[in-house]
Amino acid sequence: MKKFITSAMLVSLVIFYLPACKKSDKKQTTIEKIQGKWQLVTDVQNDHIGGQDDITTDTGGPGDIVDFRTDGKVYTSIQGEQDTTTYTLSSDTKIVLDGTPFDIITLTSNSFIFHNKEITGAEDFYEVTITLKK
Repeated sequence: MKKFITSAMLVSLVIFYLPACKKSDKKQTTIEKIQGKWQLVTDVQNDHIGGQDDITTDTGGPGDIVDFRTDGKVYTSIQGEQDTTTYTLSSDTKIVLDGTPFDIITLTSNSFIFHNKEITGAEDFYEVTITLKK
């Protein structure tokens, strides 16, 4: 009888305590981290012409959402204006939005920052940095 109770206790321990010891979830891929709804924090644009920066910063409000879907589309609702475009990853550090390549600066479970810089002249350029949060 004592052997039966010991065996029953051992089975109970295995059933109830081993599931609590499971390994953490698998590491998310870049695309999995990007997909989902994000809130716009800032959209900073710099039109650098003739040695002068012309910086515009738009700050997102609580309803300003960027939603990266699994079908390769991104839906935005910014200041009441809705839009849909496409996105792809060209690598783990580059995202292409509507044909425009962006460098991924930061990508965590709650922060996504990406940047694009286009040369428009010998010393002129246009750049944009978008910061999102979950």
